[in-house]
Amino acid sequence: MKKITMLLAMTTLFVSSANSQIFSEDFSSGIPASWTIHDVDGLTCITAHSAFASWAATADERAASTSWYDNSGTGPTNDWLVSPAISLPMVGVTELHLFYDAASLWNDFKDEYNVLLSTTGTDPEDFDVVLAEIINEPAYLNTHSLNLTAYAGSTIHIAFQHVSDDEGLMFIDNVIVKEVFANDITFISSTTPSVVEAGDVTITGVVKNNGFETITSFDLDWNDGTAHIETIGATIAPGATYTFSHPVDLSAASGESFDIDICATIDDDGNEDDNCGEDYVSAVSSVVDKYVVGEEKTGTWCGWCPRGTVALEGMESVEKFIGIAVHNGDPMTLAPYDSGINTYVPGGYPGAGVDRVLTGDPGNFMDMFNTRKTHIPAASISVDYEVVGSNVEVTVTADFVAGLKGDYRLAAVVIENNVTGTGAGWPQVNYYAGGANGVMGGYESLANPVPAEDMVYQHVGRALGDNEILGASGSLPALVATGSSLSHTYTIALGADWNVDWLSYVGMLVDGNTGEIMNAGYLPTAKTSSIEEVALDFNVNVFPNPAINAANVQVSTQSDAAVSIEIYNLMGKKVYQTPASNVNAGTYYYTIDVTDFAAGIYNVVTTVNNSVSTTKLSVQ
Repeated sequence: MKKITMLLAMTTLFVSSANSQIFSEDFSSGIPASWTIHDVDGLTCITAHSAFASWAATADERAASTSWYDNSGTGPTNDWLVSPAISLPMVGVTELHLFYDAASLWNDFKDEYNVLLSTTGTDPEDFDVVLAEIINEPAYLNTHSLNLTAYAGSTIHIAFQHVSDDEGLMFIDNVIVKEVFANDITFISSTTPSVVEAGDVTITGVVKNNGFETITSFDLDWNDGTAHIETIGATIAPGATYTFSHPVDLSAASGESFDIDICATIDDDGNEDDNCGEDYVSAVSSVVDKYVVGEEKTGTWCGWCPRGTVALEGMESVEKFIGIAVHNGDPMTLAPYDSGINTYVPGGYPGAGVDRVLTGDPGNFMDMFNTRKTHIPAASISVDYEVVGSNVEVTVTADFVAGLKGDYRLAAVVIENNVTGTGAGWPQVNYYAGGANGVMGGYESLANPVPAEDMVYQHVGRALGDNEILGASGSLPALVATGSSLSHTYTIALGADWNVDWLSYVGMLVDGNTGEIMNAGYLPTAKTSSIEEVALDFNVNVFPNPAINAANVQVSTQSDAAVSIEIYNLMGKKVYQTPASNVNAGTYYYTIDVTDFAAGIYNVVTTVNNSVSTTKLSVQ
């Protein structure tokens, strides 16, 4: 390589928006043929990405390169991703900047790379200018900006050179070259909730300095027919964002809705077209119950996924929590759900998300639920179904206590419990076998893999209305008034292998722009326990709970009845059963020896005549 010199400093940013865009590539269809890839090191890596290649395992496709070798001590990687020719215009009041996103796969193994520039060709020896040397790229997409103004009027190539030594995997995405004004404030978004309780509401949002001069103050106006202009003193560095709170609150009465324009302005703004945004805020006429949807990414091939299964089972007793298992790469996979969920629950398996706004490990379901359960819903959601021939018609109804404006939708999900199967793909890979990785709800006592005949899968997402994870576009009008009751019906073909007796139905109110599940409703079938208490003429109490040696099931019935008790482990395998006994009205106690039960959570299913009650039992 020719002698190289560090030319320009790098600034880390969060978001970029175009003033005058010159070049753009997001790798959404893979790495284009116009880009050049050099595998200089020739080393063999653990994955197929020994040199830069397309990576589609994340929510958005990216370019990726690996330095994770199949043996250690082989030296640093030396792989190149080179852009096609980019012609830079001459500039006057603007500057030229390169923006790109980069990330490592793991924070514990942060990758290293260089960004270089050539004015002559695409071979590694042609790149004689280093724009940046990145030592530790974090494990989240981080937007960088490099100044290219010195090359105005030239034709250039940009290269990303991966130089890590056995670290892992790095990503490059969203490569943009554009003109940047000296002064340019951009309104990014409103963060004021669209649905609020009545009272004073603070108008909040985010602006960004898209210029190359520092902003020291700006005028901020929210207008609902009356202007509320205030000067906000804030130092915003080039490329930085600023979260504002307007000092004048909106006064919102119960059931009232507001169209609001929000504008941020500065002197000599080079691009005034991006200064304003719109918002719609509605105060509820009453507060309705909030149901929270938890979605777990899982697959029978995933050895750590029993952790997600146990976590989702553990949430069954939590009132107003709706759990759905979204399968990948096994016979229970529902393709549109599997591909769509990665946008809202990115990352590996098992993965967990709540209402498509919070994500984490399945063990965090309760924390995420507690965060979301205080969210103010715009509507209460109910769901009904009717089996018609080989189809089921699922009707989702929203009763609105607040107005909405925009792309909002009603969505439906069909869930099946007690799913079993035989053959390839049905055994559950189990890394908890033998207990070396800790106790996991009984999986530590099972084989790896768990044979298919021992597995019963719960909460399986079987169908989406219209195969749309967000619900059908147009299922709600663009403007919904407070007090409206609106419904949408989906016709869903019943799977040949589904058991209709074990199907449940979920209805959702979804923000079509963000994917947020604003509220939900749940309807179980007769054999599925409900999230809400079903009116029964008997009561069941299990004690002590947790149990060590024995558990007592107390059944109190108001009339003569046939009573039976079954106990299932979290894999759905029956581990205990009493024959049905006919009893008179009264209270009865059944003592169950649990000394041979593996430690974990069990479902105690008590049937009284044709009614079923399910109670969780913890055995220690």
